[in-house]
Amino acid sequence: MAKNKNFTFESLVPTKNTEQANTANQPAAIAALQDSGTSTKVTFDCPNELVETMKDYGYWEGMSQKDIIIEALGVFFEDKKIKERPEKVKMRKKVGRKPKALKAFLN
Repeated sequence: MAKNKNFTFESLVPTKNTEQANTANQPAAIAALQDSGTSTKVTFDCPNELVETMKDYGYWEGMSQKDIIIEALGVFFEDKKIKERPEKVKMRKKVGRKPKALKAFLN
């Protein structure tokens, strides 16, 4: 059975295996993101060394790659002051192929 462990950048030492320990040790940003329910798929290139390290860590700690990346990004952005993009940039037309469902609708 998979273990519920937390990922930390400093020592990679897992925390206690209880739900209370997991939610208490998570930064507020991570907990808020996981509770929101909305998500977007992201694809990006990553060095093979990092991918292998992530797979190894996930295997032994019982975490998915998704969980590791979400937690790592939450910790990274936790103490950053981030300015929102302008509305004009947010509403810019997306590049790339149109989804198949949209193509059928347009024809």
